[in-house]
Amino acid sequence: MQGSMVAELVRRFRDRGTRGSEATLLAAATLAAWNEDRAASDARSLFQRLAERFSPECMGGGVEAAENWLSDPALSVKDWAMLDAALDYLHCKEASPINWTTEVGACLDAHVQHGTMSLSLPLAEAVSRTIDLPIGGTFACLYSGSATVAWVLAKERDVVLHADREVAIILALLARAACRPLRISRRNPLAGTFMPGPFVYDSPTHQPPFDHFDHIFSVPPFGRRIEEGPAKGAPHEAFHLERLAERATRSFTSVVPDGVLFRETKFETELRRKLVENRRVTVMSLPPGMYWPASGVSASLLMLEPGGQAIRMIDGRSMKKTSSGRVQEGLIVQHLEQFRGLRVEEPRRETFVGPEEIARNSFSLLPDRYLRSGTLAEVEKSLAERQTVTLGEIADVERSKAPLPLRDATEDPPLTAMEIAPMDLVDGRVRIPSRQQAFELREESRVRGVTVRPGDILVSIKGNVGNVGIVDTYASVAEQLNDPWIISQSLAIVRLKQNRHVSSPTILNALLTAPWVREKLESMAGGSTVKSLPMSALRSLVIPVPTLEECAGAEAELSRLVAAREQIEKQQEALAERQRHLWAELWQMPADFGEE
Repeated sequence: MQGSMVAELVRRFRDRGTRGSEATLLAAATLAAWNEDRAASDARSLFQRLAERFSPECMGGGVEAAENWLSDPALSVKDWAMLDAALDYLHCKEASPINWTTEVGACLDAHVQHGTMSLSLPLAEAVSRTIDLPIGGTFACLYSGSATVAWVLAKERDVVLHADREVAIILALLARAACRPLRISRRNPLAGTFMPGPFVYDSPTHQPPFDHFDHIFSVPPFGRRIEEGPAKGAPHEAFHLERLAERATRSFTSVVPDGVLFRETKFETELRRKLVENRRVTVMSLPPGMYWPASGVSASLLMLEPGGQAIRMIDGRSMKKTSSGRVQEGLIVQHLEQFRGLRVEEPRRETFVGPEEIARNSFSLLPDRYLRSGTLAEVEKSLAERQTVTLGEIADVERSKAPLPLRDATEDPPLTAMEIAPMDLVDGRVRIPSRQQAFELREESRVRGVTVRPGDILVSIKGNVGNVGIVDTYASVAEQLNDPWIISQSLAIVRLKQNRHVSSPTILNALLTAPWVREKLESMAGGSTVKSLPMSALRSLVIPVPTLEECAGAEAELSRLVAAREQIEKQQEALAERQRHLWAELWQMPADFGEE
């Protein structure tokens, strides 16, 4: 961070071989100690005197951890000499007040680079203005990821931060130097132990280390799971909501990855049901780039308050202008200004959703699922005036368990299949796949479970969500040749059932390839890094029921489209042939030169 003395000290320490996180801790401690005795030249005695100045604190606090570490940091003679040289550098600096917020930013930026998911200080300030917590009451920030928000809130409030050891020591030292009322606890907010925040066992003997606070803000570890106990395997970010939300008497606010808002595991669906039924819920999607350099993580702001009523959804993600890296960070700060106090300036960015509609959507809390564009609003208005069915009512929507391919296929494997990828869905059709997979015979039943038939409609449900294509008769020929077509894990099969609403797979494919269908499917998808569409969302897709006359007219028009496409393909082939002859003539090459 430009203008930071900590950043300069970290650079000097790393140049001498000190590892990143240790360099940050040493830099913060050196600066904080020197600030209290700027004439000192011996780092060892300086650390010792600072440790003696700390007031006694209950076990498990950041001050206690800082005192113990300063008393015995386990440094070598070479390390102490390096710190003495750092003091010489500080003595040469022009005497001026230290901007401790800048120094905190430099320390926590360094921790982000070593894997801690955290907000930068500018973004922490923007988020603090967005949630706009009152001055009065008791406040807690949970996990090291919320350290920057805790620092910002502590400017005007007494705040307790639960953080891992190194962050706890750094923040205890700098909060003392800045005279900021920030108290730090090293206790794991879920279990009350001294294990780092991501490590949790679901056990009745391990309880949160606090009874309640008026306001709680958290940035839980992303992508971690509970390791033991009844909730083993549950995502950490979901488990912490289930365990800790009730301990906030006025508001519980968390930055969570989008996955926890829509995944359809039993634990997470039931959790969202309880939140919707027992809390006043506000969800605001956040722009990409909140966690630089992990800019691919999609996250949202979830606020839970006492009471229960319509769920408030806010689109905070779409921005008029985007960039990357630190430039994107500045744009996000400007963008979030329009949401101060969770107020919304543009009505199109906000909607209120009733509990019944949330329940129909498997308690999904993704704002994109309910905030409709102008196009989708017009489509829904049209659907309201027509007879409709859901996709699940007229078709089997399948995504069987994928077979396990051979890693090192032999020249004559027991079983082979051609795997269809999303890129093979082109212009509403499934083209001949090019990737062959090999399997053991024991995978034969699973291969059959993902084998497509002519007339099947494939929908991409992962990554590039909403692409649609129909399988033609080539698939049955391939199966007869013992090389069936199978779907990749990014696709789902929609197989039309006998029904009185949609007459044929081609009509259904024509309905599903409308561009607004893709927009609708994308709005129902979510994910922290890669978007995915829940199968329940695909089955719940509402489509119009065409009349017999409309179906007959559509079949005729589809036939004309096929003929027109074939004619265009022949013209393209003829054009390519003429181009090849021109090249051969200009280069005086044989007429058949370059043919494959």
